[in-house]
Amino acid sequence: MATFAIDLHGGDFGPSVLIPACFQFFRDHPKDQGILVGDLKTFRSLVQYCPVNIDWYDKPPLQGFASKPSRLLRSDSDSSIEACFQLVKSGKADVVVSAEHTGVLLVLTTKYGAVHPYLKRPVLASYIPTMSKPTVMLDLGASYSAKKEQLLAFSAVGVGLIGGSKPSVALLNVGIESFKGPLDIQAAHKALLEWCNIDYRGYIEASDIYSGEQDVIVCDGFTGNSVIKSAEGAMGFAYRTLKARLSNGLVNRVLGLWMRGELHSAMKSLNPEECNGAIVAGSELTVVKSHGCAKERAFRNALERAAKFYAEGAAERVLGQLEWLSSTDEVLS
Repeated sequence: MATFAIDLHGGDFGPSVLIPACFQFFRDHPKDQGILVGDLKTFRSLVQYCPVNIDWYDKPPLQGFASKPSRLLRSDSDSSIEACFQLVKSGKADVVVSAEHTGVLLVLTTKYGAVHPYLKRPVLASYIPTMSKPTVMLDLGASYSAKKEQLLAFSAVGVGLIGGSKPSVALLNVGIESFKGPLDIQAAHKALLEWCNIDYRGYIEASDIYSGEQDVIVCDGFTGNSVIKSAEGAMGFAYRTLKARLSNGLVNRVLGLWMRGELHSAMKSLNPEECNGAIVAGSELTVVKSHGCAKERAFRNALERAAKFYAEGAAERVLGQLEWLSSTDEVLS
């Protein structure tokens, strides 16, 4: 059982989409509690319809900080998203879920949490759909580049998130040969070869990310964010193209009806909405970021992901792996 502090003003659609998603989630999870944080005057008429395990906290949306979120370190914004972090910090909630700007969530995690010193700043990680099993990929946008030490820290975070015994780990690179890639990636590769608590697979190319052969894929944030967004665009293009073809002409429409069940099942597993919800990892806080363009179903999946992370103690496992990394001379040599 967990208490969720949910920011209603993040993302492209705001309360009109997030509130129905929250209502459905908490009806389906009656043992969990929700604190919906936002400007009550904009949706007061909906309060009477909410499940009994939801409370409301009146706060305005964040304004004036999105372009320079670092200013939040020096001043309080009295906003819905900052109130969510304050609720968790005070022990009144366990999890923050928001579709707010990534930079804002990174800064507030640093402000209200204790980011592990080896990591220095939070990292953005999420599960991605693959041919066989969900794979944790990071960083997905918290950093624009990464030195050797950061790549090792990202690897530790990924191991902590995935859990289990000797998870498989790979470094994203431009080729699988040992001599390819930037010097920091090569240095991280040599260090990971010495890790005894993982099944290190070496380098992986972007074309093999979705094979499902790795548990954790590690890269810098610029690369990870670009890969994820290009994949989302490609899947959307493929779906729209297929739909248009199967809607053109009587024979194609009949074929489309015949294949509809199989196509729906296949596309569901590849739908980015099904994997919505990235964890802002590296502190004791459980903070989950929903995609900014998430609609109702996608935001519910972000809530499901947050519940899973919290129930599994993912934040504690991540800190444990980072502590192991920082204190083990073997991996730092």
